[in-house]
Amino acid sequence: MTEESLTVDAGNVPETLCVGKINLASGPGPLMTLTFTNVRPKAGPLFDSGRIEHESVVRARIVMTLDNLIALRDLLNSSIQQTPAPSVSNGVVKVH
Repeated sequence: MTEESLTVDAGNVPETLCVGKINLASGPGPLMTLTFTNVRPKAGPLFDSGRIEHESVVRARIVMTLDNLIALRDLLNSSIQQTPAPSVSNGVVKVH
């Protein structure tokens, strides 16, 4: 194994929960930006009046080349084909 092929996590990068909307934007130049959000209650109304108002908050932006985006697509396609679809009793998936 060459030094270039080693993968390390020296900074111990934590996982980030992103169960909201996603977006893909092109640019700058040949780069693509994937933006991930998470749905959560707004802090102000929750603490001030106990009212729950949800908002989508940007949690991560990943900038990559088109080649890496294509590799990600291929990885997801092969992973999804190997994973059984989740069973939903009423046919509706609800985001909490």
